[in-house]
Amino acid sequence: MITRRRLMQQGVGLGGLSLVSGCGAIREYFQPEVSRTAIDIHAHIFNGRDVPIVGFLQQVILRDPHAPVDDMPISESFLKLLTKIMLSGTPGAAQELDTLNTRGFDPLSEPDVLRRDEQNVAAGLAAFSAEMGQQTAGLRTTRTEEEQVLDQIAAEVGQAGLRNSLQTPENQARILAAQIFRPDNAGALTQGEVRSYRYRSPFIQTIRWAGLLTRPRVDILAELGRLYGGPTGIRMFSPSLVDFSAWFSTNEDVTPLENLITLLSAIAKDYPDALVLNFAPFCPLRAALETEDDPGVDTLRHVKRAVLEEGFAGVKLYPPMGFLPAGNDRVEITWAPRTPQAGGAALDAELFKLYNWCAENEVPIKTHANNSIAAGPDTGVFAAPDGWRTVLDRPGLKDLRLNLAHFGGFNESAPAGAVTTGTDWEESLVEMLELYPNLYFDLSYWTDAADPQSPERPRVMQKMSALIARTPMMIDRMMYGSDWSMIGREPIHPQYLAGVQTALSDLTLDEAQSERVMGGNAARYLGLASGGQQRDRLAAFFSGHPVYEEIFC
Repeated sequence: MITRRRLMQQGVGLGGLSLVSGCGAIREYFQPEVSRTAIDIHAHIFNGRDVPIVGFLQQVILRDPHAPVDDMPISESFLKLLTKIMLSGTPGAAQELDTLNTRGFDPLSEPDVLRRDEQNVAAGLAAFSAEMGQQTAGLRTTRTEEEQVLDQIAAEVGQAGLRNSLQTPENQARILAAQIFRPDNAGALTQGEVRSYRYRSPFIQTIRWAGLLTRPRVDILAELGRLYGGPTGIRMFSPSLVDFSAWFSTNEDVTPLENLITLLSAIAKDYPDALVLNFAPFCPLRAALETEDDPGVDTLRHVKRAVLEEGFAGVKLYPPMGFLPAGNDRVEITWAPRTPQAGGAALDAELFKLYNWCAENEVPIKTHANNSIAAGPDTGVFAAPDGWRTVLDRPGLKDLRLNLAHFGGFNESAPAGAVTTGTDWEESLVEMLELYPNLYFDLSYWTDAADPQSPERPRVMQKMSALIARTPMMIDRMMYGSDWSMIGREPIHPQYLAGVQTALSDLTLDEAQSERVMGGNAARYLGLASGGQQRDRLAAFFSGHPVYEEIFC
């Protein structure tokens, strides 16, 4: 994943300009065909209205996960710019649902949607310029830092000195946005199935990613299909909603969860080009606070409605926000704006309420299992696979369907520079597979393997190969995932599917094994490969859907 450390190295921190070798160069890759049963088990299609933008960027995306929450050594000016962009012209769920109800599914073409991204980035840049030196959303910025951000953008896109020209700030913003979005041929066919895209620095790509998150969710989904889908690509995607607000120190308006569930259900029901298998979020801190305020409230009401009525396929959890899978009575939450009077034990009560309901109703859980996106100091370690042993060893929970996401980085024994636990989490997870029959893991955001030029690739591939040789059964629990749209921050994201396919080939997986990784295992995890409550629910909801009927009927 792109970490604060990597962004700082690429010039996002204002300690000095650092351009990326090859920035702006065209890269080519071969886009493979995949089986018609392929499933992307890990994706997101939320936009800038669905998360607390300042808290999300400040505490999770750009903050050093091992630093205090109130420490912000990275440029707050860059964060301020991203905030301005991500809320420029970004539709709320109610607005998008109204559009769907009146006009149906009509995603913009790639040129049109990129033009709109460019316009929204230009609007964000103009607003940023107009408010230079002012405090916004609690961000402690200075005019000098803001000027450095604009100068860095101008330098990277070949417009050095633009800010000192006679152009108005609005015209400067339009010029910069036009250069940021100059044609990149992303996904274009150049010869046979060879595709190309323009490689940009992580700094510029992060700005483009901010523009992506101004889109309606259906257009973010359509971009996922353009990148990795189509008639010979992936036709089943599993996007997860997120619920982070209770953990962030900022007080920001976000799309109500009930509205998002309604919208994502409508998209899943009628989206013609792919089968959309949504996952609903669950936040144990929010649930514990609701119980404290109203002991009679059903804190699982959104999950139950999503799964039982709205065609959702499972539940998504984020332990690195600040909770363990179990045993939270020993966790002290110091950074969240409000905590329950009963402390971490109240979180356990809500979590086991969820686990038991999911086990009884055959509902899969997908959980973040990478030492990243920590909302509190060092809470990334709360995502460790070992923490799930306590859950799965409880009576009635051994068969809980569980996906531990983001496998394959081998970061916990990585070289100096990262805070590690000393033992790779991949090793711990694989040891658990024989004990728990419905434990799976996904390869989402596996950029160290998918990027052929990554310096980490030889190390990661060697460890992966050794692990498979030692425990071959892991191939039956491994699932493909992209982590779209989060992976859109990575300059190499257009070739991600091709890169993963190459990695699987380099691991000497045969065709049958690759098909299990690319879809067969996910179908079992989702409960689509056999009868049962889950299959019955999804069959009823997706009755008549062309992709569901073709593959599962």
